[in-house]
This record gives sequence, structure tokens and C-alpha cells, in this order.
Amino acid sequence: MNKVFDARPVRLGPATERERIHQFLEREGRPEAAAIRDWIEYWYSRLPAEKQPDIRGRLRSDRTDRFTEAYFELQMFALLTASGHDVCVEPALAGGRYRPDFLAMHGREAFYLEATVCGQGEKNAGELRATANEFDAVKKIRAALQEEDVHMHAHLWLEADGDLDRTFSKRAVAKPFIDLLKRTNAEQVEQSVAAGQPLREMFRCGGWTLRGHLDPDPSGSAAGRVWGPARSAMGGASDAIGSSLANKAKAWRRNGPGRDGILVIALSVCHSHYFWNDGDELRAIAKDPTNETPTAPWRDDLRGVSGVLLVGDVSLGNELQTRARLIGNPDRSLPASLAFLRTERCLADLTGFRRERPASG
Repeated sequence: MNKVFDARPVRLGPATERERIHQFLEREGRPEAAAIRDWIEYWYSRLPAEKQPDIRGRLRSDRTDRFTEAYFELQMFALLTASGHDVCVEPALAGGRYRPDFLAMHGREAFYLEATVCGQGEKNAGELRATANEFDAVKKIRAALQEEDVHMHAHLWLEADGDLDRTFSKRAVAKPFIDLLKRTNAEQVEQSVAAGQPLREMFRCGGWTLRGHLDPDPSGSAAGRVWGPARSAMGGASDAIGSSLANKAKAWRRNGPGRDGILVIALSVCHSHYFWNDGDELRAIAKDPTNETPTAPWRDDLRGVSGVLLVGDVSLGNELQTRARLIGNPDRSLPASLAFLRTERCLADLTGFRRERPASG
């Protein structure tokens, strides 16, 4: 049977720096890893046979960006299929080698969907603007947490703001976040998030700030991780989102089926916790970047795009708390079959991600 993984769950623990993602998933024995493997295998098996080798190759790549892109494409295939669409993967268009990711059909309606990940990889022009010094700080925080054997009862999400032109000692930059984890527990984190007041701490030096907040571990395994750094400053994410969208829109203008074709771009901001109230997604598409209303006129280089499906972090297992929302271009129409995405939805519900093994058939 053609499968993505050769599962050999023999030990527990976070991925090492040298491990490929598929190697981690193959050997990890915790139930949440099994759920991710099962979900991938379930939807991979439903791809057209001729498309499986490409997806499988990228999911087993030693490059994180190739894995993440293939994983997000599989998520969008699952979303379209689970919502009742007939899906053609990489449909051929007349007049060239350009192939959109999906052609989705529902009744008499049809539209194309392109999936793209913003924030990693050389081909993603919208790389989020974290710096080497910021990555160094986060690496030291991870090391300090491990050395002090701090219990990771929750995920620690880190966001950077400002300019950083120096490095710090491991002890100094990690101390606020070690203290935050030591003085809290998983139940307090759950309660704080439910109340809309996440538990936070920060490290500040001059004009640079590293903010951290705690989120529940959605797997319930009490094995949280450190995520980041994301860029929280105005324009930090909106510029990256806009660049990724503009690249897809440019390819569509040059090679798409013309005015009658309906294009939706599904975009995930990778390695950043995505909040709807930060305005970055709206600044990225608006002609006037200070206008943060969904009905604002769209920027000129996105005028051929009918809608943008904005998705939070596609990190493995994060689907249970990741949100998705479709924003329609006020100057174009969207298929009625996508109306359910105009309100914020949980990605796990949209893609059939759950803890138990999906039913076969």
C-alpha cells in the first residue's frame, strides 16, 4: 500500500535539530503524533494517484518549507473535499504550463484555489522579518528551559518588535519566560485564554521587545513547545502577506483563464500565531494600508483575486486552535459554496482533523 510514513513509534520527545519532520512523525510514539500521521495518510490516499508522488516527496523532504507547503496544500484539498466540492488537482489550463493548485466545482459553480505559505522558504517572497539576533535569542530561551528542566505545561509563543543589533546571555533573555512558566500551570493557562486574557511576559532592551504568551497545548499531552519569533510590529506581517498574495496574483494575471476565472488564494502565515484583531491581513489587501475594514477597496495588484482565505499557523497539531476566514474582494463575486467561510472557523473542523483515526473508505 502506498503510504507517506513508515511508522515506527519507538520513543517520545520533541524533534531534534537534525531530524526531518517526517522522521520525527515516524518515530514519535505519543497519541497526538499518531493522529497527525493518520490525518496525512487519510487525505494523501484520496489524492489522484498521479499527484501522490509529488506530495509524498515534499512531505518527506529535508526542507521544512517544502513539507509545510505540501501539508498546507493537503489541508486545502481536505477543506474543499469535506465541504462538498468536486476537486481537480493541478488542472491544466490552455496556453502554458501554469497549473493552479485546485479547480473546485460545486453544482454549476467553479473556482480556482491557490495555496501559499507566507513566512518561510526562498520561494516565498513574503518572508517574515525576524533577524539572526532574534533567532539567537529564541534558541537560547529553548536551551535555558531545557537546562533548567522547566515543565512545559503550555506552548510559549514569542513575538518580536523593534530593531535588535546585539545578542544576549542565555540567562538574561530566558529569565522572564522561565519565571512565567514556573509560576503558572496548565489549568491557569486554559482559564486565562478562555477569559481572553492570556498569561504574558516580556524581555525588553532599548527599542527591541520580545513578548511571550502562553497557550494551552491542544494535544493535552503537557508537552508544550517554544514557537517564534514572529514579528508583531505594524507592517511586519502585512508586508509579508501582501508580497505572497501579489506573487500569486501576478502569475494568475499572466497565465490564468482570463476575466471569467474566479481565483481564491488560501494563505497561511507560518511560524506566527495569527490573531484576527491585529489588522495585518486587512492592511495586506487594502489599497489604503491604514484602512482596516474588510470592505475597503483592494490594492491594484490584487484586483483579479476574488477572495483570500486567511489561515493561522499550519504547524502540526495546531489545527485545533487555528482559525480560518475568507475575505471577499468587494469588486468581485465569490461562489455561494464558500459562504460558510466568511465567518471565522476552526481549521480542525474544516479539514476533519481529530484525535481518533479517520474512518476508512
